[in-house]
Amino acid sequence: MWMRRPGGLMVERLIRTTRGESVAVTAVATDGEPVSVTAAATDREPVVARRLAWVASAAVLLGALILLVDRPLAHYCNQHATGIHNAVAAVSTLGEAAWYLVPSLLVFLIARFMVQRPAIAAGAVFVFLGVALAGLAADVLKVLVGRSRPSVLFKEGGYDIWPLQFNAHYQSFPSGHAACVVAAALTLAVLAPRYRVQFLLAALLVALTRVVLAEHYLSDVVAGAAIAWLVVVTLQRAFARHGVPLGPVGDAGVRVLPSPFAERVFGARRRHPADA
Repeated sequence: MWMRRPGGLMVERLIRTTRGESVAVTAVATDGEPVSVTAAATDREPVVARRLAWVASAAVLLGALILLVDRPLAHYCNQHATGIHNAVAAVSTLGEAAWYLVPSLLVFLIARFMVQRPAIAAGAVFVFLGVALAGLAADVLKVLVGRSRPSVLFKEGGYDIWPLQFNAHYQSFPSGHAACVVAAALTLAVLAPRYRVQFLLAALLVALTRVVLAEHYLSDVVAGAAIAWLVVVTLQRAFARHGVPLGPVGDAGVRVLPSPFAERVFGARRRHPADA
């Protein structure tokens, strides 16, 4: 939500999306008179170190899964999951992007052009872009990497990488279903943090169905989830740079002023009785 409130402050820019990043806040009174400006800057080196540590940990995890887990787990699921195949396949469809792209697009159109609620419109776009970009990134990497699916392992014993293959049997890494459903869960967790545990557990369940169905290796699913996380974090920072708050507003007396671009996309907020 954004809007100046009578007698309150109007925040020109507030950028703080991750712990440890610099914060710059400029505030002016509603009558245009400047008020105190507070800023907190922290050393970015620990942030960079943490990010490098996350990347290194993810690389080690993927390497361990590829070497030790992928093939034995795929064989086990292929041999023992036949009895629950239909039920698992039904759950797995929730990893398809359309489940999230269509509703979020409809919510955006209604919020933007019918009820004029830019905060809701921004949240809908956040979900839409998170799922769309994560799915697109996964699809591009599938072709670039060209990793064989478990079906090739079962039929031919192959566990290969053939880059730039437009054959579905060689588009296993990463999992597009995992990328889409985890991106949906992460964006919804930002918008409604009260239910973040439920969102993430549901996404984990759907993502793991790809392994149970022997459509993907476990490392494919982990890679898809990692892509979703990177996309959502990047999007959240981009929204913050444009002054668009996501999720509950901690200080009900402060409204973030969006950038001109954000106002054009999401619209200008009307004052409702709850804001009075």
